[in-house]
Amino acid sequence: MSRFQPFVGMFLRFGSASFEFVPHPLLPQDKEAVFVLEGGEALVYQVRNTVSRRLYAFKVFKPAYRDERIARVTAFIACQPDLPGLDARRICVTMGNYPELVKTFPEVEYALLMPWIEAQTWAGVLLNPAIAAQYTFDEARDLALTTANVLWNMESRGLAHTDIAGSNVLLSPDHKQIQLLDLEGIYVPGLPAPKKLSQGTPGYQHHNPGSRGQWCPEGDRFAGAILLTEILTWWEPRVRAHVADHAESLFRPDELQVIGQPCWQAVREVLHSIHPKVLSLFDQAWASPTLAACPELATWAKTLFSLFSPS
Repeated sequence: MSRFQPFVGMFLRFGSASFEFVPHPLLPQDKEAVFVLEGGEALVYQVRNTVSRRLYAFKVFKPAYRDERIARVTAFIACQPDLPGLDARRICVTMGNYPELVKTFPEVEYALLMPWIEAQTWAGVLLNPAIAAQYTFDEARDLALTTANVLWNMESRGLAHTDIAGSNVLLSPDHKQIQLLDLEGIYVPGLPAPKKLSQGTPGYQHHNPGSRGQWCPEGDRFAGAILLTEILTWWEPRVRAHVADHAESLFRPDELQVIGQPCWQAVREVLHSIHPKVLSLFDQAWASPTLAACPELATWAKTLFSLFSPS
């Protein structure tokens, strides 16, 4: 048994496949500085297949978040190939499928190996003034349709991502497709709860999520409404003018569900100009006393499809 301390050129074997850790792009000569991104729950290393030379993400969970549920979620996602927005191309390291790897490095049990995707998140659009200035209503319409469809498909099967936020939404270059990131906390009927229940991301949190936080069938309704509102209004300079530089969400946490502040007023004006039905959905979510009282994501999707889809 060894402590898991990756270095540049270190190899991991997954059956017949071999992967090597790559250097950090800012420190290419430092043999100790591997390319790794640290999040709240895990460390994500960049590794390279030694044969195909393709890049992969190796996500190693911190002890507080590492358990057998990750393997069960991975198996569930693999059985949902027709569910849009969820990438099933992932391998979960367990004692059952890679015993030698787990015996050598116990810390990598329940780690995930998946393709490394170079793409922008929705938060990246919010953070980049140049991209925001080029974002058009046509792009907003297409992206909102795609996003609403993904969220509707999940909720219709009793699922919830539980942490819908701009940083967890990966965009295709043409802004017509999305992938949801950080799927390990997903709510699936019949699966046990994660060690720590998701309370969501600041800027997307309902004021009264309940005892289970966003880990419930209705867990994506409020955050989904805020995300769709961002997508539908960010093309409008009047809205962007009320958002601070370097903000990763349209609304500050203290602005959510508060009536009368300038950003809320600008957003409502733009949504009304799109269609009063869209404004009504936003108003219902904003005033909702609970997550369950928010409009269903199916209602958002059907409304947007009725307004934007070609006849």
